[in-house]
Amino acid sequence: MTEYLPAGAPRATESRVAFQLRTDPDPVRVSPGTGDAEYARITVVGTVTGEDKLTLNEVTVKVLTGADSPHFASSLSGVEPSVDRTGWKFAGAQQSTFSFMPESGSEMVNPGTSLAVTLDLIPVNRAVGSSQVTVTAYWNNEAGTGRTIFEVGKFPAGFSLRDFTASRAVVNSGEDVELRWQASGGPTLHLLHEDVQHEVTGRSEFTVPNMRRTTVFYLRGSHGAAETVLGTIVGVADPDFEVNNLVVTGVLHTDRLESRTLDRVRIAPPLPGQAAAGPVAVTVPEPTAGEA
Repeated sequence: MTEYLPAGAPRATESRVAFQLRTDPDPVRVSPGTGDAEYARITVVGTVTGEDKLTLNEVTVKVLTGADSPHFASSLSGVEPSVDRTGWKFAGAQQSTFSFMPESGSEMVNPGTSLAVTLDLIPVNRAVGSSQVTVTAYWNNEAGTGRTIFEVGKFPAGFSLRDFTASRAVVNSGEDVELRWQASGGPTLHLLHEDVQHEVTGRSEFTVPNMRRTTVFYLRGSHGAAETVLGTIVGVADPDFEVNNLVVTGVLHTDRLESRTLDRVRIAPPLPGQAAAGPVAVTVPEPTAGEA
Protein backbone atom coordinates (compact mmCIF):
# COMPACT_ATOMS: atom_id res chain seq x y z
CA MET A 1 0.00 0.00 0.00
CA THR A 2 1.05 3.62 -0.55
CA GLU A 3 0.19 6.58 1.69
CA TYR A 4 0.53 10.28 0.93
CA LEU A 5 0.76 12.87 3.69
CA PRO A 6 2.50 16.10 4.65
CA ALA A 7 5.65 15.70 6.70
CA GLY A 8 4.89 16.00 10.41
CA ALA A 9 1.17 15.52 10.08
CA PRO A 10 -0.62 13.30 12.64
CA ARG A 11 -1.60 10.05 11.04
CA ALA A 12 -2.81 6.47 11.33
CA THR A 13 -1.77 3.59 9.11
CA GLU A 14 -2.72 0.04 8.23
CA SER A 15 0.79 -0.81 7.00
CA ARG A 16 2.85 -3.24 9.09
CA VAL A 17 5.52 -0.53 9.30
CA ALA A 18 4.27 2.97 10.14
CA PHE A 19 6.57 5.87 9.28
CA GLN A 20 6.97 9.38 10.64
CA LEU A 21 9.26 11.97 9.07
CA ARG A 22 10.78 15.05 10.62
CA THR A 23 13.20 17.63 9.28
CA ASP A 24 15.80 19.88 10.84
CA PRO A 25 15.25 22.76 10.40
CA ASP A 26 11.48 22.60 10.45
CA PRO A 27 10.31 23.91 8.11
CA VAL A 28 13.05 23.45 5.51
CA ARG A 29 14.37 26.64 3.88
CA VAL A 30 15.77 26.89 0.36
CA SER A 31 19.34 27.91 -0.38
CA PRO A 32 19.96 31.57 -1.25
CA GLY A 33 20.69 32.70 -4.78
CA THR A 34 24.32 33.35 -3.86
CA GLY A 35 26.61 32.26 -1.06
CA ASP A 36 26.57 29.12 1.07
CA ALA A 37 23.87 26.48 0.69
CA GLU A 38 21.19 25.79 3.29
CA TYR A 39 21.46 22.24 4.64
CA ALA A 40 18.72 20.01 6.02
CA ARG A 41 18.51 16.77 7.93
CA ILE A 42 15.77 14.21 7.27
CA THR A 43 15.00 11.62 9.96
CA VAL A 44 12.53 8.81 9.32
CA VAL A 45 11.24 6.68 12.21
CA GLY A 46 9.60 3.37 11.34
CA THR A 47 7.57 1.38 13.87
CA VAL A 48 6.31 -2.18 13.43
CA THR A 49 2.55 -2.40 13.98
CA GLY A 50 0.09 -5.26 14.38
CA GLU A 51 0.16 -8.21 16.76
CA ASP A 52 2.61 -10.63 15.11
CA LYS A 53 6.36 -10.59 14.67
CA LEU A 54 7.73 -9.36 11.39
CA THR A 55 10.82 -10.33 9.41
CA LEU A 56 12.15 -6.93 8.36
CA ASN A 57 14.50 -6.91 5.35
CA GLU A 58 15.10 -3.34 4.20
CA VAL A 59 14.10 0.31 4.55
CA THR A 60 14.77 2.78 1.75
CA VAL A 61 14.52 6.58 1.54
CA LYS A 62 14.33 8.36 -1.83
CA VAL A 63 15.11 12.09 -2.11
CA LEU A 64 14.56 13.88 -5.42
CA THR A 65 17.60 15.71 -6.77
CA GLY A 66 17.64 18.66 -9.17
CA ALA A 67 17.15 22.40 -9.46
CA ASP A 68 13.36 22.64 -9.84
CA SER A 69 10.54 23.08 -7.33
CA PRO A 70 9.60 19.37 -7.09
CA HIS A 71 13.22 18.48 -6.31
CA PHE A 72 14.61 18.64 -2.79
CA ALA A 73 18.40 18.50 -2.99
CA SER A 74 20.81 20.21 -5.35
CA SER A 75 23.17 17.23 -4.89
CA LEU A 76 23.46 14.10 -2.78
CA SER A 77 27.22 13.63 -3.03
CA GLY A 78 27.98 14.87 0.50
CA VAL A 79 24.97 13.44 2.33
CA GLU A 80 25.74 11.47 5.51
CA PRO A 81 23.37 8.48 6.02
CA SER A 82 23.04 6.63 9.33
CA VAL A 83 20.75 4.17 11.13
CA ASP A 84 20.31 3.93 14.91
CA ARG A 85 19.46 0.23 15.25
CA THR A 86 22.14 -2.24 16.35
CA GLY A 87 22.84 -4.82 13.65
CA TRP A 88 21.70 -2.54 10.82
CA LYS A 89 23.87 -0.72 8.26
CA PHE A 90 23.71 1.73 5.40
CA ALA A 91 23.83 -0.53 2.33
CA GLY A 92 24.41 2.07 -0.38
CA ALA A 93 22.62 4.60 -2.58
CA GLN A 94 21.39 4.27 -6.14
CA GLN A 95 19.26 6.67 -8.22
CA SER A 96 18.66 8.98 -5.22
CA THR A 97 17.51 6.05 -3.06
CA PHE A 98 19.34 5.28 0.19
CA SER A 99 19.09 1.67 1.42
CA PHE A 100 19.35 0.43 5.02
CA MET A 101 19.44 -3.30 5.87
CA PRO A 102 20.21 -5.72 8.71
CA GLU A 103 23.79 -6.96 8.46
CA SER A 104 22.44 -10.53 8.40
CA GLY A 105 20.00 -9.72 5.58
CA SER A 106 16.87 -9.87 7.76
CA GLU A 107 15.73 -9.41 11.34
CA MET A 108 12.65 -10.82 13.07
CA VAL A 109 11.25 -8.04 15.23
CA ASN A 110 8.40 -7.68 17.69
CA PRO A 111 5.43 -5.30 17.31
CA GLY A 112 6.36 -1.89 18.65
CA THR A 113 9.97 -2.18 17.51
CA SER A 114 11.30 1.07 16.00
CA LEU A 115 14.31 2.19 14.05
CA ALA A 116 15.39 5.62 12.83
CA VAL A 117 17.31 6.36 9.65
CA THR A 118 18.85 9.77 9.02
CA LEU A 119 20.12 11.64 5.98
CA ASP A 120 22.25 14.57 7.16
CA LEU A 121 23.88 17.49 5.36
CA ILE A 122 21.45 17.56 2.44
CA PRO A 123 22.03 20.74 0.41
CA VAL A 124 18.57 22.15 -0.30
CA ASN A 125 18.09 23.58 -3.78
CA ARG A 126 16.97 27.17 -4.44
CA ALA A 127 13.39 26.52 -5.62
CA VAL A 128 10.51 27.20 -3.21
CA GLY A 129 7.93 24.43 -3.45
CA SER A 130 7.03 20.96 -2.27
CA SER A 131 9.10 17.82 -2.80
CA GLN A 132 8.22 14.17 -2.26
CA VAL A 133 10.35 11.99 0.00
CA THR A 134 9.46 8.32 -0.48
CA VAL A 135 10.04 5.83 2.34
CA THR A 136 9.59 2.10 1.73
CA ALA A 137 9.81 -0.94 4.00
CA TYR A 138 10.21 -4.53 2.81
CA TRP A 139 9.37 -7.44 5.10
CA ASN A 140 8.84 -11.23 5.11
CA ASN A 141 11.55 -11.67 2.46
CA GLU A 142 9.99 -8.84 0.41
CA ALA A 143 6.57 -10.53 0.31
CA GLY A 144 5.23 -7.42 2.05
CA THR A 145 5.82 -3.80 1.11
CA GLY A 146 4.70 -0.57 2.75
CA ARG A 147 5.35 2.80 1.13
CA THR A 148 4.75 6.30 2.47
CA ILE A 149 5.26 9.42 0.34
CA PHE A 150 5.82 12.53 2.41
CA GLU A 151 5.27 16.01 1.00
CA VAL A 152 8.08 18.18 2.37
CA GLY A 153 7.74 21.93 1.89
CA LYS A 154 10.74 24.15 1.03
CA PHE A 155 10.23 27.71 2.17
CA PRO A 156 12.01 31.04 1.68
CA ALA A 157 14.30 32.46 4.33
CA GLY A 158 12.42 33.98 7.25
CA PHE A 159 9.44 31.60 7.05
CA SER A 160 8.51 29.86 10.29
CA LEU A 161 5.45 28.15 11.71
CA ARG A 162 5.72 26.54 15.13
CA ASP A 163 4.31 26.07 18.65
CA PHE A 164 0.77 25.05 17.66
CA THR A 165 -0.89 24.39 21.02
CA ALA A 166 -4.24 24.58 22.81
CA SER A 167 -4.92 26.66 25.91
CA ARG A 168 -6.11 23.44 27.57
CA ALA A 169 -5.54 19.84 26.57
CA VAL A 170 -8.93 18.75 27.96
CA VAL A 171 -12.17 20.74 28.26
CA ASN A 172 -15.69 19.95 29.42
CA SER A 173 -18.46 19.49 26.89
CA GLY A 174 -19.74 22.85 25.64
CA GLU A 175 -16.66 24.83 26.66
CA ASP A 176 -14.50 26.90 24.33
CA VAL A 177 -10.83 26.30 23.61
CA GLU A 178 -8.22 28.74 22.32
CA LEU A 179 -5.63 27.54 19.80
CA ARG A 180 -2.33 29.42 19.54
CA TRP A 181 0.72 29.38 17.27
CA GLN A 182 3.67 31.43 16.09
CA ALA A 183 4.18 32.32 12.43
CA SER A 184 6.37 34.68 10.46
CA GLY A 185 7.48 35.17 6.90
CA GLY A 186 4.05 35.89 5.43
CA PRO A 187 2.46 32.41 5.22
CA THR A 188 -1.14 31.76 4.25
CA LEU A 189 -2.71 29.94 7.19
CA HIS A 190 -5.75 27.68 7.44
CA LEU A 191 -7.10 25.97 10.55
CA LEU A 192 -8.87 22.68 9.84
CA HIS A 193 -10.91 20.37 12.04
CA GLU A 194 -13.41 17.71 11.03
CA ASP A 195 -15.20 19.21 7.97
CA VAL A 196 -14.55 22.87 8.93
CA GLN A 197 -11.87 25.21 7.57
CA HIS A 198 -11.02 28.71 8.80
CA GLU A 199 -8.61 31.11 7.14
CA VAL A 200 -6.42 32.53 9.92
CA THR A 201 -3.74 34.32 7.89
CA GLY A 202 -2.08 37.06 9.94
CA ARG A 203 -3.39 35.71 13.23
CA SER A 204 -1.69 33.87 16.08
CA GLU A 205 -4.79 32.53 17.88
CA PHE A 206 -8.30 31.26 17.21
CA THR A 207 -11.09 30.33 19.64
CA VAL A 208 -13.17 27.27 18.84
CA PRO A 209 -16.53 27.50 20.63
CA ASN A 210 -18.76 24.82 22.07
CA MET A 211 -16.46 21.80 22.02
CA ARG A 212 -18.57 18.65 22.06
CA ARG A 213 -16.12 15.83 21.31
CA THR A 214 -12.41 15.10 21.21
CA THR A 215 -11.03 16.78 18.08
CA VAL A 216 -7.77 16.81 16.12
CA PHE A 217 -6.87 20.26 14.78
CA TYR A 218 -4.52 20.95 11.89
CA LEU A 219 -2.78 24.21 11.09
CA ARG A 220 -1.73 24.38 7.44
CA GLY A 221 0.81 26.99 6.41
CA SER A 222 1.58 27.61 2.75
CA HIS A 223 3.81 29.89 0.71
CA GLY A 224 3.10 29.36 -2.96
CA ALA A 225 3.52 25.65 -3.66
CA ALA A 226 5.29 25.00 -0.35
CA GLU A 227 3.11 23.64 2.43
CA THR A 228 3.59 22.46 6.00
CA VAL A 229 1.06 21.09 8.50
CA LEU A 230 1.09 21.11 12.31
CA GLY A 231 -1.37 19.21 14.48
CA THR A 232 -2.72 19.20 18.01
CA ILE A 233 -5.54 17.41 19.80
CA VAL A 234 -8.05 18.65 22.37
CA GLY A 235 -9.93 16.14 24.50
CA VAL A 236 -13.50 16.54 25.77
CA ALA A 237 -14.06 14.97 29.17
CA ASP A 238 -17.83 14.45 28.72
CA PRO A 239 -18.24 14.15 24.95
CA ASP A 240 -21.34 14.05 22.83
CA PHE A 241 -21.77 11.07 20.54
CA GLU A 242 -23.46 10.91 17.18
CA VAL A 243 -24.48 7.52 15.80
CA ASN A 244 -26.68 6.43 12.94
CA ASN A 245 -28.66 3.96 15.02
CA LEU A 246 -28.90 3.45 18.77
CA VAL A 247 -30.94 0.58 20.17
CA VAL A 248 -31.96 0.72 23.84
CA THR A 249 -33.58 -2.51 25.00
CA GLY A 250 -34.25 -1.41 28.57
CA VAL A 251 -34.60 1.79 30.53
CA LEU A 252 -32.09 4.59 30.05
CA HIS A 253 -31.06 6.05 33.41
CA THR A 254 -29.92 9.65 33.29
CA ASP A 255 -29.64 12.67 35.58
CA ARG A 256 -30.51 14.97 32.71
CA LEU A 257 -33.75 16.08 31.12
CA GLU A 258 -35.39 14.44 28.16
CA SER A 259 -37.02 16.28 25.29
CA ARG A 260 -38.63 14.75 22.22
CA THR A 261 -39.07 15.93 18.67
CA LEU A 262 -40.60 14.17 15.74
CA ASP A 263 -37.59 12.01 15.02
CA ARG A 264 -35.26 12.13 18.00
CA VAL A 265 -34.82 12.14 21.76
CA ARG A 266 -32.40 14.64 23.33
CA ILE A 267 -30.94 14.30 26.80
CA ALA A 268 -29.71 17.70 28.05
CA PRO A 269 -28.47 19.11 31.38
CA PRO A 270 -31.25 20.60 33.50
CA LEU A 271 -31.47 24.36 33.74
CA PRO A 272 -30.67 26.00 37.10
CA GLY A 273 -33.50 25.32 39.53
CA GLN A 274 -34.90 22.37 37.55
CA ALA A 275 -34.95 18.89 38.97
CA ALA A 276 -32.95 16.20 37.24
CA ALA A 277 -34.83 13.60 35.28
CA GLY A 278 -35.32 10.10 36.61
CA PRO A 279 -35.22 6.92 34.52
CA VAL A 280 -36.32 7.64 30.99
CA ALA A 281 -37.88 5.06 28.72
CA VAL A 282 -36.51 6.04 25.33
CA THR A 283 -38.84 5.47 22.41
CA VAL A 284 -38.95 7.54 19.25
CA PRO A 285 -42.38 8.24 17.68
CA GLU A 286 -43.02 6.53 14.39
CA PRO A 287 -43.20 9.02 11.50
CA THR A 288 -46.68 9.86 10.36
CA ALA A 289 -47.87 9.29 6.82
CA GLY A 290 -45.95 11.42 4.34
CA GLU A 291 -43.03 12.04 6.74
CA ALA A 292 -41.19 8.74 6.27
